Amino acid sequence: MLRRLAAIVLFSAACNLSAEEIKADPATPKGAAVAMFKAMEAGDVAAAKKLATGNEKQLGLLDSMVPLMNGFKTLEISAVKKFGDDGKKILQGDAGGPGPSLDIEKELTGAKEEIAGETATITPTGADSSKQPMKFKKVDGSWKIDLASMPTEGLDNPAAMTMVKAMGGLARDTAKEIDDNKYKTVEEAKTAMQQKMLPIILQAAAANQGGAAVPPPPVVETPKDPKDQK
Repeated sequence: MLRRLAAIVLFSAACNLSAEEIKADPATPKGAAVAMFKAMEAGDVAAAKKLATGNEKQLGLLDSMVPLMNGFKTLEISAVKKFGDDGKKILQGDAGGPGPSLDIEKELTGAKEEIAGETATITPTGADSSKQPMKFKKVDGSWKIDLASMPTEGLDNPAAMTMVKAMGGLARDTAKEIDDNKYKTVEEAKTAMQQKMLPIILQAAAANQGGAAVPPPPVVETPKDPKDQK
């Protein structure tokens, strides 16, 4: 379920376009992708839905996915403002590998765009060639991202939606804590956020499997600097 979640939340960063060279305009597939990415970052659900096509259930996923993307972007902005480039590590995995970059200026650089009538595909190239291509449909003269091509199964159940909404909220809460100088390092902020999210993920997994609710793990307080207690 979490793998599917990542695919949906970050589908707009799955290929490389250039935000500086490509206008956020659905007149072209790449322009539609840039416009969608910006709408998700801004938390604009209505704008995102206008840039997508799919059935009612698929479009309904954007009601939760867009605020989540906005929460992650808000978190990244606060972390980078506080910790510099190290702030981007807040969205990296525990293994230290690349996390979901939300920097549209860097993430969206040239990709292969193929148009065949009323459908189109944007395929990542180079280092990002392992990522899945994005598919589009032309509707009333405008290009829209085809949500039917995304792995949405399992994300429309109540447990998954509860998890998505909670994760977006926690990301924004952590961003505010960073702004309030609660954490001295990005690692400290990242650990605190993960501790908050873990019970939500476990609860969603248990509910998805029809099991009993999983009690949240004990919260480990971050040691405080004695100087801060004066």
